[in-house]
Amino acid sequence: MPSLSLYFSSLLSIVGLAQAEKFPQSLTDLRAQLKSDGGVTFDPLGVAAVLYNPRVDKSAARLYTQFDRGLFIWPHLTMIGGTLPPMQMLVERLNATMKWIHPSIKLCAQDTTMLPVRSDVSGNVFRQLPLNLSNAWLTGIISFQTSRQPGNDFAVVCVDAMYPSTDERRKNVRQQLGTLRWLLRKWTLDSICLVNGAMLMTGMVCGILSADLWAFTLFLLYSSHWLASVLISFTSMVKIHKPDRIKDDPQDRYAVYERDEGGTVIFKGPQRELEEWARSTWEYDRNWGKDFLHWFWTLSGTFSGISSVACMVNMKGTLQLAFLGVLVYSSLAEIVATRIARQLQTKAHGRIYADKVLNNDTRTKAIIRATLEISTECRLRDLNWVKMGLLPPMRVFEKMQELLRDISDTKQSIGDRRAEVQKECDAFIHSVDPSDQELAERIVKEVMEALGFLQDVGAVHQLNSIDGTPQS
Repeated sequence: MPSLSLYFSSLLSIVGLAQAEKFPQSLTDLRAQLKSDGGVTFDPLGVAAVLYNPRVDKSAARLYTQFDRGLFIWPHLTMIGGTLPPMQMLVERLNATMKWIHPSIKLCAQDTTMLPVRSDVSGNVFRQLPLNLSNAWLTGIISFQTSRQPGNDFAVVCVDAMYPSTDERRKNVRQQLGTLRWLLRKWTLDSICLVNGAMLMTGMVCGILSADLWAFTLFLLYSSHWLASVLISFTSMVKIHKPDRIKDDPQDRYAVYERDEGGTVIFKGPQRELEEWARSTWEYDRNWGKDFLHWFWTLSGTFSGISSVACMVNMKGTLQLAFLGVLVYSSLAEIVATRIARQLQTKAHGRIYADKVLNNDTRTKAIIRATLEISTECRLRDLNWVKMGLLPPMRVFEKMQELLRDISDTKQSIGDRRAEVQKECDAFIHSVDPSDQELAERIVKEVMEALGFLQDVGAVHQLNSIDGTPQS
């Protein structure tokens, strides 16, 4: 009976003969050949068009709101990741549990930062303020650079007109930039959009001339998405809803935002302006025209994103480079457009009253300087630091607030009120608890320095002896 090794050797012989037929009889017969494959393939290169880009959501939100209509039209470009917002909108619409919330509202809400604040607006009812496209002029103030002691740094800004009219905004731009420079920036934004569309349509024509069906399909879908974006830019799909009934109270109120990275931003403005800001929301008014544009933009963007992966790798090499060039141009152009739009928004707001208080050794010194030293429009005369929880509930700080308020009420010039200020400071020192005497004396010295009565720390001893007043 044959052994197992015999069967195994026979099997190896048969396999060897079968494989030997696939190779040439000699090495001289070897020839290199390219494999021709006309099938559909996929490659990670096409994914470059749908990579995540954090700037895309902001751009799409600007397109839907067009808050600066009348000043310029914001162009939404086919940059890297530009088709992700419409794809997300479609998924949100198909998978939403609360379908009464329109996806465009959520898109705008993604670009809204809620600032937690302590305020005396309507009795501290509003504890958040929305920072979004409608008040982008505040971005530079909120992100101010702090000193080495950020906990004692303040930035004060007057919110006297949060939502000025379009005519007022145009007037402000003309006054601060001039009509010609405003129009040049506006035309630049329009040109960026037109160049983007021309590049896409040129790619579509080149796809036809080169008989490249994949390239023609890709550029056709992106051209349709660009067209949808242009049509949307002629209207405001999402608007800011402002409450109808707000008490017309001109009294100044305050909202204090303490940044996580250090530094405090204080918003000062009339009750009606701060309340209107706090209560503003986004709204989408449904009508057949807006719904058509929304679905046109959503579906065209979704198909464009899908075609980026399916078509690009099957295109000719030159058209692949052309499409990548469109993505790179759009990504860089969006950065330029953002800088231009931010500048126009800031100029359109008009004159901004803002001031900073930096390089303070103590928090009381920062408060005193913000009350007595900075520009008149920004001074924090009526801000109750203790009541808002920004200072401990101690008698010395409550009396300090009264002292600052009394000094602010003095109508005399600085040169004539030195004796009066000294008298009020002495009364302040004697009104606090004995255990807080040292802190009170330091506060008095900081008050005098803020008013310019002291040139150096040692001058406090001379000031305390005016009119025979003994040193405390």
